[in-house]
Amino acid sequence: MGGTLEFAMQFTVVEPVFTRRHAHRLIELARMADDFGLHSIGVGDTGFRLNEAAARVTLLALGTTRTYVGMRPTNPWTRDPQIAAAFLATIDAMTEGRAFMEIATGDSAVRSVGRSPATRARLEEYVRCVRDVLAIGHGRFEGRDIRAYGGERGPVRISVGAEGPRMLELAGAIGDAVSIGTGLTPEVVAWSLEQVERGARRRGRDPAGVQPWFTVRSVLDADRETARNRVLPSLASILHHSMRGGVEGRLVPERHHDAVREYVGQYNLADHQRPAGTNELLMERLGLTEFAMTRWGMAGDPGGWIRRISDLAASGVRRMWLANRGSLPQLEWVLRTFGERVLPHVR
Repeated sequence: MGGTLEFAMQFTVVEPVFTRRHAHRLIELARMADDFGLHSIGVGDTGFRLNEAAARVTLLALGTTRTYVGMRPTNPWTRDPQIAAAFLATIDAMTEGRAFMEIATGDSAVRSVGRSPATRARLEEYVRCVRDVLAIGHGRFEGRDIRAYGGERGPVRISVGAEGPRMLELAGAIGDAVSIGTGLTPEVVAWSLEQVERGARRRGRDPAGVQPWFTVRSVLDADRETARNRVLPSLASILHHSMRGGVEGRLVPERHHDAVREYVGQYNLADHQRPAGTNELLMERLGLTEFAMTRWGMAGDPGGWIRRISDLAASGVRRMWLANRGSLPQLEWVLRTFGERVLPHVR
């Protein structure tokens, strides 16, 4: 495929109660991901829908020897910088340097506790503070001195989640990596990489020092139609939070402008990522489902995934964050099927 592709995978366990049995199986999933050579694995950080992220990342750390582990994304509201730094230091020590943190402005996690998404300035100050606490034991955030005791540490990998032009530039300016959620079409891929490079150069950084990863809203299933139906709630989610800043300057076809604005205005947080929920139905009613699928989605059987990954690689996507959402048996099937029936054909 014209160069090495790298893959990462997010594990989202949808069962409402996380038991000891779940914990053991999540460790086994991490071991499997490690064996397949995934670059990174992660879990979402929101108390709105998921179980506590710190505990789950710890389990991932216990199961890996090579793969990076972390939260993706966390946000600058629900975890104090001191707490985030302490957690990163702990996981980084456990994994001998394989911890990461992805941070974004926040969506369901912050809205569910009565906050609005963070400003870019707040996010940048938060990242700087976490890095300083890790490196020299103290930093400043919102006028507060934040200190930690335990000795200086080396840097921990920090990625910035970005879904708009200004966030892409910020990611280029401050991130070790950027998780790009703007889309997967060739023109969007090229445009997104340009924004990241611009942000890096404006801060005097080498753009090559910022790894671009593209978020793929994906479902793998033995049945193509089932896969398509299962990916729709995720597409409904990203269509909302990637466009909440407006459609202008985001390469949205003009014919969809009014529909996207209406969709963002009517999005129902209480139905966030709920299958067959009001958001999914609204997306369909406004004629946006195919637009979202083409821009962000990958849904199908192993053969369909191989073809889609090949197309994405041809469009300039070299690193992909894949989704793995469902019950633990579903997560295991997806990971094993990806490792055994997809990976050999795309590397």
